[in-house]
Amino acid sequence: MALEQLDPVQIAENRAISLAGASRIGLGCMALTGIYGSVDREQAIATLTAALDQGVMLFDTAPLYGNGANEQLLGDVLGGRLDATIVTKFGLYADTGGKLYRDSRPETIRLSVETSLRRLKRDRIEVLLQHRIDPETTNDDVQACIADLIAAGKVGEFGISSISAGEISRLSMAGSLSVVQNELSLVTGPKEAELAAAAAQGAAFMAFSPLGRGILTGSKPFQTNDLRTSMIAFTQRPRAVHHCDSGSYVGIAAGEECSLRQALGWVLAQGNNVVAIPGCRSPNHVSEIFRDAIAFLPLATL
Repeated sequence: MALEQLDPVQIAENRAISLAGASRIGLGCMALTGIYGSVDREQAIATLTAALDQGVMLFDTAPLYGNGANEQLLGDVLGGRLDATIVTKFGLYADTGGKLYRDSRPETIRLSVETSLRRLKRDRIEVLLQHRIDPETTNDDVQACIADLIAAGKVGEFGISSISAGEISRLSMAGSLSVVQNELSLVTGPKEAELAAAAAQGAAFMAFSPLGRGILTGSKPFQTNDLRTSMIAFTQRPRAVHHCDSGSYVGIAAGEECSLRQALGWVLAQGNNVVAIPGCRSPNHVSEIFRDAIAFLPLATL
Protein backbone atom coordinates (compact mmCIF):
# COMPACT_ATOMS: atom_id res chain seq x y z
CA MET A 1 0.00 0.00 0.00
CA ALA A 2 1.37 3.44 -0.95
CA LEU A 3 2.35 5.70 1.95
CA GLU A 4 -0.17 8.35 0.91
CA GLN A 5 -2.99 5.78 1.20
CA LEU A 6 -2.24 5.06 4.86
CA ASP A 7 -3.72 7.01 7.75
CA PRO A 8 -1.32 8.97 10.01
CA VAL A 9 -1.27 6.29 12.71
CA GLN A 10 -0.24 3.62 10.20
CA ILE A 11 2.43 5.95 8.81
CA ALA A 12 3.74 6.54 12.34
CA GLU A 13 3.90 2.81 13.06
CA ASN A 14 5.64 2.09 9.75
CA ARG A 15 8.18 4.82 10.48
CA ALA A 16 9.04 3.25 13.83
CA ILE A 17 9.85 -0.08 12.19
CA SER A 18 11.67 1.59 9.30
CA LEU A 19 13.87 3.45 11.77
CA ALA A 20 14.77 0.66 14.17
CA GLY A 21 13.51 -2.67 12.80
CA ALA A 22 10.93 -5.03 14.23
CA SER A 23 12.31 -4.76 17.79
CA ARG A 24 11.81 -0.95 17.73
CA ILE A 25 14.94 -0.50 19.84
CA GLY A 26 17.88 1.73 18.89
CA LEU A 27 20.97 2.95 20.71
CA GLY A 28 21.25 6.26 22.54
CA CYS A 29 24.90 7.28 22.22
CA MET A 30 25.15 10.34 24.50
CA ALA A 31 26.84 8.48 27.36
CA LEU A 32 29.73 7.29 25.16
CA THR A 33 31.42 10.68 25.39
CA GLY A 34 30.94 11.62 29.01
CA ILE A 35 27.98 13.09 30.96
CA TYR A 36 27.55 9.92 33.07
CA GLY A 37 31.28 9.54 33.62
CA SER A 38 34.19 9.15 31.24
CA VAL A 39 34.36 6.28 28.74
CA ASP A 40 37.65 5.61 26.99
CA ARG A 41 37.62 5.61 23.20
CA GLU A 42 38.41 1.90 22.90
CA GLN A 43 35.41 0.98 25.04
CA ALA A 44 33.16 3.41 23.17
CA ILE A 45 34.14 1.92 19.81
CA ALA A 46 33.64 -1.61 21.17
CA THR A 47 30.16 -0.61 22.38
CA LEU A 48 29.13 0.66 18.96
CA THR A 49 30.63 -2.41 17.28
CA ALA A 50 28.72 -4.69 19.66
CA ALA A 51 25.51 -2.87 18.75
CA LEU A 52 26.18 -3.42 15.05
CA ASP A 53 26.86 -7.09 15.75
CA GLN A 54 23.47 -7.32 17.48
CA GLY A 55 21.77 -5.90 14.41
CA VAL A 56 21.05 -2.43 15.80
CA MET A 57 19.95 -0.11 12.99
CA LEU A 58 19.37 3.21 14.77
CA PHE A 59 21.93 5.41 16.56
CA ASP A 60 21.09 8.72 18.26
CA THR A 61 23.59 11.57 18.75
CA ALA A 62 23.80 15.40 18.80
CA PRO A 63 26.40 18.18 18.41
CA LEU A 64 25.87 18.97 22.10
CA TYR A 65 27.15 15.56 23.23
CA GLY A 66 30.81 16.02 24.01
CA ASN A 67 30.80 19.27 22.00
CA GLY A 68 30.93 17.32 18.75
CA ALA A 69 32.99 14.39 20.03
CA ASN A 70 29.99 12.06 19.98
CA GLU A 71 29.24 12.77 16.33
CA GLN A 72 32.92 12.33 15.50
CA LEU A 73 32.95 8.95 17.25
CA LEU A 74 29.92 7.77 15.30
CA GLY A 75 31.45 9.03 12.09
CA ASP A 76 34.62 7.05 12.72
CA VAL A 77 32.70 3.84 13.39
CA LEU A 78 29.51 4.20 11.34
CA GLY A 79 30.39 6.70 8.63
CA GLY A 80 30.59 4.10 5.90
CA ARG A 81 27.77 1.91 7.19
CA LEU A 82 24.73 2.67 5.06
CA ASP A 83 22.79 0.00 6.98
CA ALA A 84 22.98 2.21 10.09
CA THR A 85 20.60 5.14 10.52
CA ILE A 86 22.07 8.07 12.42
CA VAL A 87 19.83 10.63 14.11
CA THR A 88 21.45 13.93 15.02
CA LYS A 89 20.20 17.35 16.03
CA PHE A 90 20.54 21.13 15.88
CA GLY A 91 19.40 24.02 18.03
CA LEU A 92 20.92 23.31 21.47
CA TYR A 93 24.56 24.05 22.18
CA ALA A 94 26.92 24.83 25.08
CA ASP A 95 29.15 27.88 25.35
CA THR A 96 32.74 27.73 26.57
CA GLY A 97 31.52 27.83 30.16
CA GLY A 98 29.17 24.91 29.63
CA LYS A 99 26.01 27.02 29.73
CA LEU A 100 23.30 25.77 27.34
CA TYR A 101 21.69 28.05 24.79
CA ARG A 102 19.15 27.61 21.98
CA ASP A 103 19.73 28.81 18.43
CA SER A 104 17.60 27.71 15.48
CA ARG A 105 18.24 30.62 13.13
CA PRO A 106 18.42 29.33 9.55
CA GLU A 107 22.09 30.27 9.19
CA THR A 108 22.90 28.37 12.39
CA ILE A 109 20.92 25.33 11.23
CA ARG A 110 22.84 25.23 7.93
CA LEU A 111 26.20 25.57 9.67
CA SER A 112 25.26 22.92 12.22
CA VAL A 113 24.19 20.49 9.49
CA GLU A 114 27.37 20.99 7.46
CA THR A 115 29.49 20.49 10.59
CA SER A 116 27.55 17.35 11.53
CA LEU A 117 27.94 15.91 8.04
CA ARG A 118 31.73 16.33 8.26
CA ARG A 119 31.90 14.73 11.69
CA LEU A 120 29.58 11.88 10.74
CA LYS A 121 31.45 11.34 7.44
CA ARG A 122 28.20 11.25 5.55
CA ASP A 123 26.59 13.09 2.65
CA ARG A 124 23.13 12.97 4.23
CA ILE A 125 21.62 13.06 7.71
CA GLU A 126 18.85 10.47 7.73
CA VAL A 127 16.90 12.08 10.59
CA LEU A 128 17.53 15.61 11.84
CA LEU A 129 15.88 16.77 15.07
CA GLN A 130 15.44 20.23 16.48
CA HIS A 131 16.97 19.60 19.90
CA ARG A 132 14.85 22.27 21.59
CA ILE A 133 12.40 24.81 20.18
CA ASP A 134 13.98 28.27 19.92
CA PRO A 135 11.50 30.94 21.09
CA GLU A 136 13.48 33.58 19.18
CA THR A 137 13.04 31.88 15.79
CA THR A 138 9.69 31.36 14.09
CA ASN A 139 8.53 27.90 13.14
CA ASP A 140 8.04 29.12 9.56
CA ASP A 141 11.72 30.06 9.32
CA VAL A 142 12.81 26.68 10.70
CA GLN A 143 10.47 24.81 8.33
CA ALA A 144 11.67 26.73 5.28
CA CYS A 145 15.30 26.01 6.13
CA ILE A 146 14.64 22.31 6.70
CA ALA A 147 12.67 22.09 3.44
CA ASP A 148 15.68 23.53 1.60
CA LEU A 149 18.03 21.04 3.24
CA ILE A 150 15.73 18.13 2.37
CA ALA A 151 15.44 19.36 -1.24
CA ALA A 152 19.24 19.57 -1.41
CA GLY A 153 19.54 15.95 -0.25
CA LYS A 154 21.43 16.85 2.92
CA VAL A 155 18.59 15.78 5.26
CA GLY A 156 16.14 12.90 4.97
CA GLU A 157 13.48 13.46 7.62
CA PHE A 158 12.78 16.06 10.29
CA GLY A 159 11.70 15.80 13.91
CA ILE A 160 11.64 17.68 17.22
CA SER A 161 12.90 16.73 20.68
CA SER A 162 11.43 17.58 24.08
CA ILE A 163 8.14 19.03 22.90
CA SER A 164 4.74 19.05 24.58
CA ALA A 165 1.56 17.52 23.19
CA GLY A 166 0.11 20.98 22.71
CA GLU A 167 3.15 22.16 20.78
CA ILE A 168 3.04 19.06 18.54
CA SER A 169 -0.61 19.69 17.76
CA ARG A 170 -0.10 23.42 17.11
CA LEU A 171 2.73 22.90 14.65
CA SER A 172 1.71 23.11 11.03
CA MET A 173 4.28 20.75 9.56
CA ALA A 174 2.36 19.88 6.39
CA GLY A 175 3.14 16.20 6.94
CA SER A 176 6.87 16.80 7.32
CA LEU A 177 7.18 15.95 11.03
CA SER A 178 8.55 12.38 11.06
CA VAL A 179 9.85 11.96 14.60
CA VAL A 180 9.04 13.24 18.07
CA GLN A 181 11.77 12.50 20.63
CA ASN A 182 10.69 12.79 24.26
CA GLU A 183 11.59 11.10 27.52
CA LEU A 184 9.43 8.10 28.35
CA SER A 185 9.94 5.42 30.98
CA LEU A 186 8.38 3.85 34.04
CA VAL A 187 9.82 6.81 35.94
CA THR A 188 8.00 9.44 33.86
CA GLY A 189 4.84 7.36 33.63
CA PRO A 190 2.45 7.25 30.65
CA LYS A 191 2.39 10.13 28.17
CA GLU A 192 -0.81 9.42 26.25
CA ALA A 193 -1.30 12.97 25.00
CA GLU A 194 2.20 13.27 23.54
CA LEU A 195 1.98 9.82 21.94
CA ALA A 196 -1.43 10.57 20.44
CA ALA A 197 -0.30 13.94 19.09
CA ALA A 198 2.76 12.37 17.46
CA ALA A 199 0.70 9.57 15.91
CA ALA A 200 -1.79 12.11 14.56
CA GLN A 201 1.10 13.76 12.73
CA GLY A 202 2.29 10.42 11.36
CA ALA A 203 5.41 10.69 13.51
CA ALA A 204 7.34 7.95 15.27
CA PHE A 205 7.82 8.56 19.00
CA MET A 206 11.47 8.08 19.96
CA ALA A 207 11.64 7.45 23.72
CA PHE A 208 14.89 8.58 25.30
CA SER A 209 16.02 7.42 28.76
CA PRO A 210 13.62 4.42 28.65
CA LEU A 211 15.48 2.92 31.63
CA GLY A 212 15.07 6.12 33.66
CA ARG A 213 18.80 6.90 33.34
CA GLY A 214 19.44 3.61 35.13
CA ILE A 215 17.13 4.19 38.08
CA LEU A 216 14.93 1.26 37.10
CA THR A 217 17.76 -1.23 36.70
CA GLY A 218 19.76 -0.28 39.79
CA SER A 219 22.51 1.71 38.04
CA LYS A 220 24.18 4.22 40.35
CA PRO A 221 26.60 7.10 39.74
CA PHE A 222 30.14 5.89 40.32
CA GLN A 223 32.28 8.74 39.01
CA THR A 224 32.47 12.31 40.28
CA ASN A 225 31.89 13.60 36.73
CA ASP A 226 28.65 11.64 36.40
CA LEU A 227 25.81 14.14 35.91
CA ARG A 228 23.50 11.89 37.89
CA THR A 229 25.32 12.78 41.13
CA SER A 230 23.46 16.12 40.96
CA MET A 231 20.07 14.66 40.03
CA ILE A 232 17.48 14.43 42.79
CA ALA A 233 16.13 11.20 41.30
CA PHE A 234 19.32 9.39 42.24
CA THR A 235 19.36 10.62 45.81
CA GLN A 236 15.69 10.08 46.58
CA ARG A 237 15.13 6.98 44.41
CA PRO A 238 11.50 8.00 43.74
CA ARG A 239 8.64 5.59 43.30
CA ALA A 240 8.15 4.35 39.77
CA VAL A 241 5.44 2.23 38.19
CA HIS A 242 5.45 -0.92 36.15
CA HIS A 243 2.92 -2.55 33.88
CA CYS A 244 1.36 -5.75 35.16
CA ASP A 245 0.00 -8.50 32.94
CA SER A 246 -3.46 -7.45 34.11
CA GLY A 247 -2.91 -4.01 32.60
CA SER A 248 -2.96 -2.20 35.94
CA TYR A 249 -0.21 -0.04 37.41
CA VAL A 250 1.44 -0.74 40.75
CA GLY A 251 4.14 1.10 42.62
CA ILE A 252 7.73 -0.02 42.93
CA ALA A 253 9.08 0.85 46.36
CA ALA A 254 11.96 3.29 46.59
CA GLY A 255 15.20 1.58 45.65
CA GLU A 256 13.49 -1.46 44.13
CA GLU A 257 14.57 -2.51 40.66
CA CYS A 258 12.76 -4.02 37.70
CA SER A 259 14.10 -6.09 34.84
CA LEU A 260 15.21 -4.77 31.47
CA ARG A 261 12.34 -6.71 29.97
CA GLN A 262 9.82 -5.01 32.27
CA ALA A 263 11.25 -1.55 31.68
CA LEU A 264 11.64 -1.69 27.90
CA GLY A 265 8.56 -3.83 27.39
CA TRP A 266 6.45 -1.22 29.15
CA VAL A 267 7.84 1.58 26.98
CA LEU A 268 7.23 -0.32 23.73
CA ALA A 269 3.72 -1.24 24.88
CA GLN A 270 2.77 2.44 24.98
CA GLY A 271 2.24 2.44 21.21
CA ASN A 272 3.29 0.73 18.02
CA ASN A 273 4.89 3.98 16.86
CA VAL A 274 7.28 3.98 19.86
CA VAL A 275 11.02 3.39 19.44
CA ALA A 276 13.10 3.02 22.60
CA ILE A 277 16.70 4.27 22.57
CA PRO A 278 18.41 3.04 25.76
CA GLY A 279 21.93 4.32 26.33
CA CYS A 280 24.84 1.91 26.71
CA ARG A 281 28.40 2.43 27.93
CA SER A 282 29.88 -1.03 27.37
CA PRO A 283 29.59 -4.05 25.06
CA ASN A 284 28.21 -6.10 27.95
CA HIS A 285 25.39 -3.61 28.45
CA VAL A 286 24.62 -3.78 24.72
CA SER A 287 24.42 -7.56 24.91
CA GLU A 288 22.09 -7.48 27.90
CA ILE A 289 19.65 -5.26 26.04
CA PHE A 290 19.83 -6.35 22.43
CA ARG A 291 20.64 -10.05 22.32
CA ASP A 292 17.14 -10.86 23.57
CA ALA A 293 15.42 -7.87 21.97
CA ILE A 294 12.85 -10.14 20.39
CA ALA A 295 11.69 -10.99 23.92
CA PHE A 296 10.25 -7.49 24.25
CA LEU A 297 7.84 -7.98 21.36
CA PRO A 298 5.16 -9.97 23.27
CA LEU A 299 5.02 -7.26 25.93
CA ALA A 300 4.75 -4.58 23.24
CA THR A 301 1.54 -6.15 21.98
CA LEU A 302 -0.27 -6.19 25.35
